[in-house]
Amino acid sequence: MDRKKVLKITGSVLLGILFLWLAFRGIEFSEVMESARGMTWWWLTPFTAATLFAHYIRALRWEMLFTNKEKTPSKITLYTGVMFGYLVNIPLPRVGEVARPVYVARQVGESNSKIIGTIVLERVVDLIGMLLLMAFVVVFLIADPQVLSRLFGIDITNTDTQIDLLLTLGIFGIIGLSGIGLLYWLFKLAAEKTEGKIFEIVTKIQKIIRTFVDGVLAIRELKNWPLFIFHSGLIWVLYIFMTYAGFWMFDMQTEFNLGITEAIVLTVVSAVGISIPTPGGIGSYHLFITKALFIFYGVPEATGLAYATISHAATLLIIFISSPALLAIDKFLGMKNEGDIEQRTSDVQR
Repeated sequence: MDRKKVLKITGSVLLGILFLWLAFRGIEFSEVMESARGMTWWWLTPFTAATLFAHYIRALRWEMLFTNKEKTPSKITLYTGVMFGYLVNIPLPRVGEVARPVYVARQVGESNSKIIGTIVLERVVDLIGMLLLMAFVVVFLIADPQVLSRLFGIDITNTDTQIDLLLTLGIFGIIGLSGIGLLYWLFKLAAEKTEGKIFEIVTKIQKIIRTFVDGVLAIRELKNWPLFIFHSGLIWVLYIFMTYAGFWMFDMQTEFNLGITEAIVLTVVSAVGISIPTPGGIGSYHLFITKALFIFYGVPEATGLAYATISHAATLLIIFISSPALLAIDKFLGMKNEGDIEQRTSDVQR
């Protein structure tokens, strides 16, 4: 393992530890355990079903982005790729986003860069969905800006803060666009001016980028837009249901009057927490959920932390169990298909 990767993993682990410390700071562990003892376990059944189904729908939506029908993976391969990516993301944050398409590419003999392009496209769609849901939550479900200021630790009602945020976004946007323009200019200049080995390297890089862009632009060839949008919406609906099912383990739906509306808010908060590059969302998820439950709905922090810890552990356990099982099933079916093809070829030759 190279030094850069070790530093990245170490930084991710330390970040997770920091968030865990912030989540548990000021809370007695005995109080968390006491809250966990009184929970009901039946909620794990619908929670597990919703988790597995949400990831399967993600695989079905991913299938729609494959334009080469001869190299379109089977549903089980795509589903295995999705779960394998989540498994890799636990010890290696964000690496699963690469491991997932590489696994599928090897199964069907497709270009790695092209399938990675479909992942980028999928993440853009997810980001748009999250931003729309976040806007809905902020505008319609959390009307008090002071509550949002307490949650994020900044005064969003302050004009100077708003200007600073806009300037920061603008600066990052300009830097990003400038970087892309500079990269394009360098490639064009190198392709025109150089020969021999450097020219070959530049040509290969350009080919990879072109293939990657083809994957991203697969959206242009999408035939069934309504189904694609339906799958995208259904994924979020299942995520919200997973959050809602978790309320029942501590009787939150009765004691704190938490329902679907509150589940939508918590789903957005959890999406922000998980997006932080900690191992499997450990620490960041716990802190964001605990604070959101306390600030928005008055749920004691010990109870909120118990909810976050157990729901997160259940999610990891589902991934740990299902991913190896799917890898074994996909490998078995792949070997079986290869055997059937060889048998048919042998029969034809006779």
